[in-house]
Amino acid sequence: MTEFFVPKVIDELGDVVVKQVGEKVNLVRGVEEEVANISSNLATIEKVLHYAERRRLKDRSVGIWLEKLEDITYEMDDTLDEWSFKIRRAKNEGTQQNARLQATLWSKVRSFIPSLCSCPKQVPVRSDIAEKIKKINELLELTLKEADQFKFITSGGIPDSQDFQPIMTTPIIDESEVYGRESDKVALLDLVLSKSSSQGRDDGVQTISVVGAGGSGKTTLAQLLFNNNEVKNHFDLRNWICVSDPFDQKRVAKAILDNAGNSSHEAELDLLIRRIKETFSGKRFLLVLDDVWTEDDSKWKPFEYSLKDGAPGSVILVTTRSLVVARAVGTTHTHLMALMSDSDCWLIMQRIAFDGRSGDLCKKVERIGQKIAEKCKGLPLAEKTMGSLLRFKDTVQKWQDVLDSEIWQLEEAAVDLFPHLYLSYNKLSPELKRCFSYCAVFPKDYEINVEELIRLWIAQGYVRPRQRGERLELVGLEYFNNLAMHSFFQEIRNVDGFHEYMQCKMHAIVHGFAKFLTKNECHALGGIGRNSSSERAHHLTILEGIEEEMFSSRVVDFERLRSFLTFPEIGRVVVLQNLFYSLKCARTLVLCHCGLAEIPPEIGSLIHLRHLDLSYNRFVTLPEAICDLYYLETLDINHCELAEIPPEIGSLIHLRHLDLSYNHFVTLPEAICDLYYLETLDINHCIKLSCLPQRIEDLVHLRHLFNHETFELRQIPQGLGKLTSLCSLTRFTVRSDSDDLAILKDLNQLEILHISIKGKVDFGSAELGKKINMSQMSLFFSLGTHFIENPSCIETMEPPPNLQRLTLICYPGTQLPSWLVTKSRANGKLSSLEELVLWRAEKMECLGKEFFGATKALHESSHDALDTLSNSESSSSAEAIAFPNLRKLHFESFHNWTNWEDLSEDDEEVAVSIMPRLEELEIWYCEKLETLPHRIVRKISSLKNLNIRGCNKLSDRYSDKTGDDWIKISHIPRVHISDE
Repeated sequence: MTEFFVPKVIDELGDVVVKQVGEKVNLVRGVEEEVANISSNLATIEKVLHYAERRRLKDRSVGIWLEKLEDITYEMDDTLDEWSFKIRRAKNEGTQQNARLQATLWSKVRSFIPSLCSCPKQVPVRSDIAEKIKKINELLELTLKEADQFKFITSGGIPDSQDFQPIMTTPIIDESEVYGRESDKVALLDLVLSKSSSQGRDDGVQTISVVGAGGSGKTTLAQLLFNNNEVKNHFDLRNWICVSDPFDQKRVAKAILDNAGNSSHEAELDLLIRRIKETFSGKRFLLVLDDVWTEDDSKWKPFEYSLKDGAPGSVILVTTRSLVVARAVGTTHTHLMALMSDSDCWLIMQRIAFDGRSGDLCKKVERIGQKIAEKCKGLPLAEKTMGSLLRFKDTVQKWQDVLDSEIWQLEEAAVDLFPHLYLSYNKLSPELKRCFSYCAVFPKDYEINVEELIRLWIAQGYVRPRQRGERLELVGLEYFNNLAMHSFFQEIRNVDGFHEYMQCKMHAIVHGFAKFLTKNECHALGGIGRNSSSERAHHLTILEGIEEEMFSSRVVDFERLRSFLTFPEIGRVVVLQNLFYSLKCARTLVLCHCGLAEIPPEIGSLIHLRHLDLSYNRFVTLPEAICDLYYLETLDINHCELAEIPPEIGSLIHLRHLDLSYNHFVTLPEAICDLYYLETLDINHCIKLSCLPQRIEDLVHLRHLFNHETFELRQIPQGLGKLTSLCSLTRFTVRSDSDDLAILKDLNQLEILHISIKGKVDFGSAELGKKINMSQMSLFFSLGTHFIENPSCIETMEPPPNLQRLTLICYPGTQLPSWLVTKSRANGKLSSLEELVLWRAEKMECLGKEFFGATKALHESSHDALDTLSNSESSSSAEAIAFPNLRKLHFESFHNWTNWEDLSEDDEEVAVSIMPRLEELEIWYCEKLETLPHRIVRKISSLKNLNIRGCNKLSDRYSDKTGDDWIKISHIPRVHISDE
């Protein structure tokens, strides 16, 4: 992954030198020559990196050289981090905070002189930074000399012999060897023939793209279609071209003409394009372009022009791994490849694996083979690869060994399977390669929270803005979407939880490929290969637990780690005190659901103990005496939660991402504010936390403070208001007659904000109306306060102008706030709202029709205005529409709601459009509501989903398609009604 890190370090090296000069803080002297040499050598190396990275998998010696270089860049990155940190410290050394910091770092920076305090602007210092820079320079010089043996080229050209090449395809296929593609074949055949049946319609030339990951069977499906008898009889001309990569326009043009029986020796592309136009004009043709990679639509435009005069119903069928390519070729319909069933996968695998075998062994290994087929997760290429591997395994034990191994650890997979994935990987930018490979830290089949994934990328420095001020989260989301478009993620869906977020998975084979790429860098403890070691590991995943001996053994070098992650869904982890001393280079520390408290040493006397369950405890350390339990076979520490965060955490100065969620500590140490680079602090569900650190304003880079369900958190430090980079704040408690909301005044980067209201408050001081970046907001009105009796102050609230999701919880009024409707009209401040959640409004008995935009103003309009209102582009019509972009509306636990006011006949004549984009309407646990407003529901033509749950009276009226009023909602495509 050096291709990413070298230019990153070059940029950072320049930045920190400029910072030292700009701040007039001379921390490091006498290394000017070394810094210049490092910059020069890295620039020289950068020129050959693209070529070297592409040789990595085929030339192990190149891989080793790149690993050495990567270690050097990691060390340089750490050193620059420390350098920048100490510049900032020296600049602010006069403060009480920096006096403490200097004391704690005195052992590392022994040459800090007493005059430091009296001369804050000019501080000549000899520090360990200088020694590190000199050492790095020496290592880099040696590494550069080693590069001479590889004869790297710098032109960017990659000799064919040195790179993985796509396989050229033909339309020829043995259909007897194809399994499990019947449904895909039928769907695509129906699509091609229906698109190509002109029958008097001038549909022009249709472009259909078959999209799927490498090895998913795209070419096989296209071959089945191409050789189908109906297809042969239907088209005047069929043409198969293997496009592959690179997209050579002249080669492709000549191949099209050759296959059409109209060979050309023209040298100019323009002449070739004209010949294609002449050849295909007026004919109904099927042109298959197999294995298309180019995302440059300008290369496709000449072919689009030359083929546009084909007879109506002509079809261009494209197979590609990328949705970006599908867009570039002007796709009119996309067919996404489905994964194959386990039974069909087994048929493919056993045909190859059992070829020429005796029936006796086949019977013995059949069940093992079926389990191996399941591990391939529906990818045909993986089945063929595993079948070829098993063909030479002649004992049950050898088949079992394959089953017990991870696919990325099998040599045959590296030879036969991963090169197909490498073709897709190699097309990515260095940033995207790095982000993809980092996903190896997740367990296989793990459901990845996309927002969290992006934050982890940011914490590692993988997300790089292209221009100053660009929001890193948006850049990271662009990275994710790009990887998803290239089939590196699957099962992407929105999850509607505390706030809506995206979730995804990685196909098992794709995840295995990521593990293969990072086998010396990402390491897992627990599960398969638990006792393996990795001295080069920079990212550690804990799947089960860690033990004291791991710190002194060579299983992993904790001091090199940049990520330490635990996955509570898989197994709880005991966090040892030593951990905080060892993670000197950590960027990411995830300790959710971990445990610390006290276990007495006397436990060591229970010498006969085999099973020890310490789950749901909060011990601080496991005593050494526990190692005296010689016979111990099971140690259960599930659900052990942190009761204390030691102050030593402040020494982890490189930390960007800190997850302490679901723990039981009461306070956070002030030392946590020494984490200068910290960007994400996750303390969700820390239900005993009573206060935030007073020095929280020192976390100047903090972007996300996740503190949902910190119910005991009462003290909000005023310094929070100085964290102007803050984007997420998931619980902000405001009490009666306080001015706490003024803390939010300058936090204009906020995107997510959840406010808990415990009394009568002044919303004006928060200046929410100026927060143009805010997309999600929740207002929780605490029960049992005098605010319940007087909700009028909420009427003064000015909502954020670009809000997309709004949640009101325990709203105390008898009517919804007037701004919720008036600001929701087109061009209003809530006109961007896409989701509205209303939960538990105890005093609400009636929801008026004005909520839908049916106001008195409409009735005051003359009938002459109807013509104007019917014009969708008129401003008066736009102003009349409430919630013009709302897609989801959710009501829940309105226990006294009895009446939902419907439109009258006069209203219906005037009401042109009601929530024109609403797709989902959910009504849950509103027991007294008797009927839906049928005229309103009928007006919402976009409604696709109606979900009614726990509403007895509505269920009786509409359920089972037999209720008295079922016919009034039967036009809605999906209706779900349940009593639960």
